[in-house]
Amino acid sequence: MDLDDYIESGIIESYLLGLATRDEVVMFERMRNIYPQLNGEIATVEYKLQKIGEEGGMAPPAQVWNRIAERIQWEDITSRKPAPNGFTYVLQPQNDGKTTSIWWRCVFIMLCILVVALMASNVYFYQKYSRLEQRLLHLHPLSQPVMPPMSK
Repeated sequence: MDLDDYIESGIIESYLLGLATRDEVVMFERMRNIYPQLNGEIATVEYKLQKIGEEGGMAPPAQVWNRIAERIQWEDITSRKPAPNGFTYVLQPQNDGKTTSIWWRCVFIMLCILVVALMASNVYFYQKYSRLEQRLLHLHPLSQPVMPPMSK
């Protein structure tokens, strides 16, 4: 059996969804050891299955959800009894003082963009200055170097 035919047979999907028989699982594990490229195919199929699950996801019917809630002993918010002393406790997460405002992040990003723009303009004007200087030297070559007079 060719590897491509084996992949196209749907064994990867059956394996990932738990629909493969015990013999198929053993054979598939053996094939994974022989052909490491199957691991890449598994990752691709897992990603595709995850996307299908996210895009086509929907809430379960009410009866199913009620059975799940009973099974995990989920307590409905409306059925909660008030505290015995009449107080309601509201728990707030502790603030460690490490919250950062979104505006500081925006300012930081804008400063980074400004620095990059200034660096780009600096390079641009330096190149323009160099070309202009070369053109001036080409048009007006100096016959003798200009040196300041030396004093004795």
